[in-house]
Amino acid sequence: MKRIALFAFFSTASVLGMLWLSSFGTVNYSLTEIFGVFFGDSSGPASNIYMNLRLPRLLVAFLIGSGLAVGGNGLQLTLKNPLADPYIIGISAGASFGAVLSLFLRDVGRISLNMDLLAFVFALFSSFLTYAISRRGGRIPITTLVLSGVIVSFLFNAAVTFLVVFAWRNVITLHFWSLGSLSGVTWDDFLKLLPIIVLQYTLFTTIRRKMIIMAAGEEHAMTVGVHPERIKFLVFFTVSIVSAIAVSTAGLIGFVGLVIPHMVRLAFGTDSKLNLPATAMFGGVFLVVCDTIARTLFQPTELPIGAVTALVGAPVFIYLLRSREVANDG
Repeated sequence: MKRIALFAFFSTASVLGMLWLSSFGTVNYSLTEIFGVFFGDSSGPASNIYMNLRLPRLLVAFLIGSGLAVGGNGLQLTLKNPLADPYIIGISAGASFGAVLSLFLRDVGRISLNMDLLAFVFALFSSFLTYAISRRGGRIPITTLVLSGVIVSFLFNAAVTFLVVFAWRNVITLHFWSLGSLSGVTWDDFLKLLPIIVLQYTLFTTIRRKMIIMAAGEEHAMTVGVHPERIKFLVFFTVSIVSAIAVSTAGLIGFVGLVIPHMVRLAFGTDSKLNLPATAMFGGVFLVVCDTIARTLFQPTELPIGAVTALVGAPVFIYLLRSREVANDG
Protein backbone atom coordinates (compact mmCIF):
# COMPACT_ATOMS: atom_id res chain seq x y z
CA MET A 1 0.00 0.00 0.00
CA LYS A 2 2.87 2.35 0.80
CA ARG A 3 4.43 1.62 -2.59
CA ILE A 4 1.16 2.38 -4.38
CA ALA A 5 0.85 5.69 -2.54
CA LEU A 6 4.49 6.48 -3.30
CA PHE A 7 4.01 5.68 -6.98
CA ALA A 8 0.85 7.81 -7.16
CA PHE A 9 2.68 10.71 -5.53
CA PHE A 10 5.67 10.48 -7.87
CA SER A 11 3.41 10.11 -10.92
CA THR A 12 1.48 13.27 -10.04
CA ALA A 13 4.69 15.14 -9.25
CA SER A 14 6.18 13.91 -12.53
CA VAL A 15 3.29 15.24 -14.62
CA LEU A 16 3.52 18.66 -12.97
CA GLY A 17 7.30 18.56 -13.22
CA MET A 18 7.21 17.83 -16.95
CA LEU A 19 4.81 20.73 -17.52
CA TRP A 20 7.19 22.95 -15.58
CA LEU A 21 10.19 21.75 -17.60
CA SER A 22 8.35 22.45 -20.83
CA SER A 23 8.12 26.10 -19.80
CA PHE A 24 11.85 26.56 -20.38
CA GLY A 25 13.27 27.43 -23.77
CA THR A 26 14.25 30.35 -25.96
CA VAL A 27 11.13 31.97 -24.53
CA ASN A 28 10.25 31.03 -20.94
CA TYR A 29 6.66 30.67 -19.75
CA SER A 30 5.22 30.51 -16.27
CA LEU A 31 3.05 27.61 -15.16
CA THR A 32 0.15 30.07 -15.05
CA GLU A 33 0.64 30.81 -18.75
CA ILE A 34 0.86 27.09 -19.55
CA PHE A 35 -2.35 26.30 -17.68
CA GLY A 36 -3.88 29.27 -19.46
CA VAL A 37 -3.08 27.60 -22.78
CA PHE A 38 -5.03 24.52 -21.72
CA PHE A 39 -7.91 26.15 -19.89
CA GLY A 40 -8.00 29.75 -21.08
CA ASP A 41 -6.82 31.71 -24.10
CA SER A 42 -5.82 29.32 -26.89
CA SER A 43 -5.28 31.88 -29.65
CA GLY A 44 -2.25 33.89 -28.50
CA PRO A 45 1.41 33.48 -29.55
CA ALA A 46 2.22 31.56 -26.35
CA SER A 47 -0.48 29.03 -27.20
CA ASN A 48 0.81 28.63 -30.76
CA ILE A 49 4.41 28.02 -29.65
CA TYR A 50 3.48 25.72 -26.80
CA MET A 51 0.85 23.63 -28.59
CA ASN A 52 2.73 23.25 -31.88
CA LEU A 53 6.33 22.99 -30.68
CA ARG A 54 6.82 22.27 -27.01
CA LEU A 55 3.89 20.02 -26.14
CA PRO A 56 4.38 17.55 -29.03
CA ARG A 57 8.10 17.46 -28.23
CA LEU A 58 7.38 16.75 -24.56
CA LEU A 59 4.91 13.98 -25.40
CA VAL A 60 7.17 12.39 -28.02
CA ALA A 61 10.07 12.43 -25.56
CA PHE A 62 7.87 10.80 -22.93
CA LEU A 63 6.64 8.08 -25.32
CA ILE A 64 10.12 7.24 -26.62
CA GLY A 65 11.58 7.14 -23.11
CA SER A 66 8.71 5.00 -21.89
CA GLY A 67 8.96 2.60 -24.83
CA LEU A 68 12.73 2.16 -24.56
CA ALA A 69 12.56 1.63 -20.79
CA VAL A 70 9.77 -0.96 -21.03
CA GLY A 71 11.67 -2.66 -23.86
CA GLY A 72 14.80 -2.87 -21.73
CA ASN A 73 12.73 -4.27 -18.86
CA GLY A 74 11.37 -7.03 -21.09
CA LEU A 75 14.77 -7.92 -22.54
CA GLN A 76 16.37 -8.11 -19.10
CA LEU A 77 13.68 -10.46 -17.80
CA THR A 78 13.51 -12.81 -20.79
CA LEU A 79 17.30 -12.99 -21.21
CA LYS A 80 17.90 -13.07 -17.44
CA ASN A 81 20.47 -10.37 -18.02
CA PRO A 82 20.56 -6.96 -16.27
CA LEU A 83 22.63 -5.48 -19.11
CA ALA A 84 20.16 -6.24 -21.91
CA ASP A 85 19.10 -2.99 -23.56
CA PRO A 86 18.12 -2.12 -27.17
CA TYR A 87 21.12 0.18 -27.48
CA ILE A 88 23.74 -2.08 -25.89
CA ILE A 89 22.81 -5.29 -27.73
CA GLY A 90 22.78 -3.64 -31.15
CA ILE A 91 19.06 -3.32 -31.89
CA SER A 92 19.23 0.47 -32.12
CA ALA A 93 22.30 0.30 -34.38
CA GLY A 94 20.44 -2.00 -36.76
CA ALA A 95 17.45 0.34 -36.77
CA SER A 96 19.77 3.28 -37.43
CA PHE A 97 21.28 1.54 -40.45
CA GLY A 98 17.83 0.78 -41.82
CA ALA A 99 16.76 4.40 -41.44
CA VAL A 100 19.93 5.75 -43.06
CA LEU A 101 19.66 3.19 -45.87
CA SER A 102 16.15 4.44 -46.60
CA LEU A 103 17.42 8.02 -46.86
CA PHE A 104 20.40 6.88 -48.94
CA LEU A 105 18.22 5.03 -51.44
CA ARG A 106 15.89 7.99 -51.72
CA ASP A 107 18.71 10.49 -52.20
CA VAL A 108 20.99 8.48 -54.50
CA GLY A 109 18.95 5.75 -56.09
CA ARG A 110 15.64 7.62 -56.25
CA ILE A 111 14.09 4.57 -54.59
CA SER A 112 11.45 5.41 -52.02
CA LEU A 113 11.17 2.83 -49.24
CA ASN A 114 9.42 3.38 -45.92
CA MET A 115 11.99 4.43 -43.31
CA ASP A 116 10.12 2.86 -40.38
CA LEU A 117 9.83 -0.46 -42.22
CA LEU A 118 13.51 -0.66 -43.14
CA ALA A 119 14.51 0.39 -39.63
CA PHE A 120 12.33 -2.38 -38.19
CA VAL A 121 13.69 -5.05 -40.55
CA PHE A 122 17.29 -4.32 -39.61
CA ALA A 123 16.46 -3.86 -35.92
CA LEU A 124 14.88 -7.32 -35.86
CA PHE A 125 17.80 -8.79 -37.82
CA SER A 126 20.36 -7.25 -35.46
CA SER A 127 18.50 -8.50 -32.37
CA PHE A 128 18.48 -12.11 -33.57
CA LEU A 129 22.08 -11.80 -34.79
CA THR A 130 23.22 -10.70 -31.33
CA TYR A 131 21.15 -13.47 -29.75
CA ALA A 132 22.62 -16.12 -32.06
CA ILE A 133 26.21 -14.98 -31.51
CA SER A 134 25.94 -14.77 -27.72
CA ARG A 135 24.01 -17.98 -27.00
CA ARG A 136 26.23 -20.65 -25.47
CA GLY A 137 24.91 -24.07 -24.50
CA GLY A 138 21.35 -22.91 -23.93
CA ARG A 139 22.28 -19.80 -21.96
CA ILE A 140 23.50 -16.28 -22.68
CA PRO A 141 26.44 -15.21 -20.48
CA ILE A 142 26.32 -11.51 -19.65
CA THR A 143 29.80 -10.64 -20.89
CA THR A 144 29.20 -12.54 -24.12
CA LEU A 145 25.93 -10.68 -24.72
CA VAL A 146 27.63 -7.31 -24.25
CA LEU A 147 30.52 -8.22 -26.55
CA SER A 148 28.11 -9.60 -29.16
CA GLY A 149 26.11 -6.39 -29.00
CA VAL A 150 29.28 -4.34 -29.44
CA ILE A 151 30.26 -6.42 -32.48
CA VAL A 152 26.83 -6.05 -34.09
CA SER A 153 26.80 -2.31 -33.33
CA PHE A 154 30.25 -1.88 -34.90
CA LEU A 155 29.06 -3.78 -37.97
CA PHE A 156 26.05 -1.57 -38.56
CA ASN A 157 27.87 1.63 -37.57
CA ALA A 158 30.54 0.80 -40.15
CA ALA A 159 27.83 0.30 -42.76
CA VAL A 160 26.31 3.68 -41.85
CA THR A 161 29.74 5.31 -42.14
CA PHE A 162 30.17 3.78 -45.60
CA LEU A 163 26.88 5.28 -46.75
CA VAL A 164 27.82 8.65 -45.29
CA VAL A 165 31.31 8.84 -46.77
CA PHE A 166 30.43 7.71 -50.26
CA ALA A 167 26.98 9.07 -50.84
CA TRP A 168 25.70 11.37 -48.13
CA ARG A 169 25.59 15.10 -48.77
CA ASN A 170 24.63 16.42 -45.35
CA VAL A 171 27.14 14.78 -43.01
CA ILE A 172 26.66 17.26 -40.14
CA THR A 173 22.90 16.69 -40.01
CA LEU A 174 23.35 12.92 -40.06
CA HIS A 175 26.00 13.03 -37.33
CA PHE A 176 23.70 15.08 -35.10
CA TRP A 177 20.79 12.73 -35.83
CA SER A 178 22.94 9.67 -35.07
CA LEU A 179 23.41 11.02 -31.51
CA GLY A 180 19.70 11.65 -31.05
CA SER A 181 17.59 14.77 -31.42
CA LEU A 182 13.95 15.62 -30.81
CA SER A 183 14.22 18.89 -32.70
CA GLY A 184 11.44 19.24 -35.24
CA VAL A 185 9.12 16.49 -33.99
CA THR A 186 5.43 17.08 -34.65
CA TRP A 187 2.00 15.83 -33.67
CA ASP A 188 2.29 13.34 -36.53
CA ASP A 189 5.26 11.73 -34.76
CA PHE A 190 3.23 11.55 -31.55
CA LEU A 191 0.31 9.88 -33.34
CA LYS A 192 2.71 7.42 -34.99
CA LEU A 193 4.37 6.48 -31.71
CA LEU A 194 1.32 6.30 -29.44
CA PRO A 195 -0.29 3.05 -30.70
CA ILE A 196 3.09 1.28 -30.88
CA ILE A 197 4.04 2.18 -27.30
CA VAL A 198 0.57 1.27 -26.01
CA LEU A 199 0.74 -2.06 -27.86
CA GLN A 200 4.14 -2.87 -26.34
CA TYR A 201 2.97 -1.99 -22.83
CA THR A 202 -0.22 -4.04 -23.21
CA LEU A 203 1.66 -7.07 -24.53
CA PHE A 204 4.31 -6.95 -21.81
CA THR A 205 1.59 -6.59 -19.16
CA THR A 206 -0.13 -9.68 -20.57
CA ILE A 207 3.00 -11.87 -20.64
CA ARG A 208 4.78 -10.35 -17.65
CA ARG A 209 4.16 -13.29 -15.34
CA LYS A 210 5.68 -15.60 -17.96
CA MET A 211 8.70 -13.32 -18.33
CA ILE A 212 9.23 -13.38 -14.55
CA ILE A 213 9.03 -17.18 -14.61
CA MET A 214 11.63 -17.23 -17.40
CA ALA A 215 13.93 -15.09 -15.28
CA ALA A 216 14.09 -18.03 -12.85
CA GLY A 217 15.44 -20.28 -15.62
CA GLU A 218 14.22 -21.67 -18.94
CA GLU A 219 14.11 -25.26 -17.69
CA HIS A 220 11.81 -24.25 -14.86
CA ALA A 221 9.69 -22.21 -17.26
CA MET A 222 9.14 -25.20 -19.54
CA THR A 223 8.06 -27.39 -16.63
CA VAL A 224 5.21 -24.96 -15.84
CA GLY A 225 4.05 -24.65 -19.44
CA VAL A 226 5.89 -21.51 -20.56
CA HIS A 227 7.48 -21.61 -24.03
CA PRO A 228 10.72 -19.59 -23.70
CA GLU A 229 11.48 -19.26 -27.41
CA ARG A 230 7.97 -18.02 -28.14
CA ILE A 231 8.20 -15.39 -25.40
CA LYS A 232 11.66 -14.31 -26.60
CA PHE A 233 10.38 -13.90 -30.15
CA LEU A 234 7.47 -11.76 -28.98
CA VAL A 235 9.78 -9.59 -26.89
CA PHE A 236 12.44 -9.21 -29.60
CA PHE A 237 9.79 -8.51 -32.24
CA THR A 238 8.05 -5.85 -30.15
CA VAL A 239 11.25 -4.19 -28.94
CA SER A 240 12.50 -4.08 -32.53
CA ILE A 241 9.35 -2.25 -33.65
CA VAL A 242 9.63 0.29 -30.82
CA SER A 243 13.36 0.81 -31.42
CA ALA A 244 12.79 1.27 -35.15
CA ILE A 245 10.09 3.90 -34.64
CA ALA A 246 12.15 5.64 -31.96
CA VAL A 247 15.29 5.76 -34.12
CA SER A 248 13.47 6.94 -37.25
CA THR A 249 11.82 9.68 -35.17
CA ALA A 250 14.65 10.88 -32.93
CA GLY A 251 17.85 9.09 -33.90
CA LEU A 252 19.99 7.00 -31.56
CA ILE A 253 19.18 7.41 -27.87
CA GLY A 254 21.02 5.01 -25.61
CA PHE A 255 20.95 3.68 -22.06
CA VAL A 256 17.30 4.51 -21.24
CA GLY A 257 16.44 0.81 -21.32
CA LEU A 258 19.37 0.06 -19.03
CA VAL A 259 19.16 2.78 -16.38
CA ILE A 260 15.42 2.97 -15.71
CA PRO A 261 14.60 -0.77 -15.24
CA HIS A 262 17.52 -1.05 -12.83
CA MET A 263 16.39 1.94 -10.77
CA VAL A 264 12.79 0.71 -10.70
CA ARG A 265 13.90 -2.74 -9.53
CA LEU A 266 15.74 -1.13 -6.64
CA ALA A 267 12.68 0.93 -5.69
CA PHE A 268 9.80 -1.50 -6.29
CA GLY A 269 11.31 -4.96 -6.82
CA THR A 270 11.03 -7.23 -9.86
CA ASP A 271 7.81 -9.04 -8.94
CA SER A 272 5.85 -5.95 -7.90
CA LYS A 273 2.75 -5.10 -9.92
CA LEU A 274 4.08 -1.55 -9.97
CA ASN A 275 7.31 -2.54 -11.72
CA LEU A 276 6.08 -2.16 -15.31
CA PRO A 277 3.96 1.00 -14.87
CA ALA A 278 6.79 2.59 -12.87
CA THR A 279 9.26 1.67 -15.62
CA ALA A 280 7.01 3.25 -18.24
CA MET A 281 6.42 6.39 -16.18
CA PHE A 282 10.00 7.02 -15.08
CA GLY A 283 11.42 6.12 -18.49
CA GLY A 284 9.28 8.84 -20.03
CA VAL A 285 10.15 11.37 -17.32
CA PHE A 286 13.85 10.57 -17.61
CA LEU A 287 13.94 11.34 -21.33
CA VAL A 288 11.89 14.52 -20.88
CA VAL A 289 14.45 15.72 -18.30
CA CYS A 290 17.35 14.79 -20.60
CA ASP A 291 15.71 16.56 -23.54
CA THR A 292 15.17 19.68 -21.44
CA ILE A 293 18.87 19.69 -20.53
CA ALA A 294 19.82 19.12 -24.18
CA ARG A 295 17.78 22.03 -25.51
CA THR A 296 18.35 24.60 -22.74
CA LEU A 297 21.84 24.10 -21.30
CA PHE A 298 23.66 25.94 -24.11
CA GLN A 299 20.73 27.57 -25.86
CA PRO A 300 20.23 28.53 -28.59
CA THR A 301 22.64 25.68 -29.43
CA GLU A 302 21.05 22.29 -28.83
CA LEU A 303 22.97 19.28 -27.53
CA PRO A 304 22.32 15.80 -28.92
CA ILE A 305 20.01 14.10 -26.45
CA GLY A 306 21.95 10.84 -26.84
CA ALA A 307 25.00 12.55 -25.36
CA VAL A 308 22.99 13.54 -22.28
CA THR A 309 21.56 10.04 -21.73
CA ALA A 310 25.04 8.57 -22.20
CA LEU A 311 26.46 10.79 -19.44
CA VAL A 312 23.94 9.22 -17.06
CA GLY A 313 23.87 5.73 -18.54
CA ALA A 314 27.59 5.02 -18.93
CA PRO A 315 28.38 5.13 -15.17
CA VAL A 316 25.35 2.93 -14.43
CA PHE A 317 26.50 0.50 -17.13
CA ILE A 318 29.98 0.30 -15.58
CA TYR A 319 28.48 -0.22 -12.12
CA LEU A 320 26.23 -3.05 -13.32
CA LEU A 321 29.05 -4.68 -15.24
CA ARG A 322 31.22 -4.73 -12.13
CA SER A 323 28.53 -5.53 -9.60
CA ARG A 324 28.24 -8.83 -7.82
CA GLU A 325 24.90 -9.51 -9.49
CA VAL A 326 26.47 -9.44 -12.93
CA ALA A 327 29.57 -11.32 -11.86
CA ASN A 328 27.51 -14.12 -10.33
CA ASP A 329 25.39 -14.51 -13.47
CA GLY A 330 28.24 -14.25 -15.95
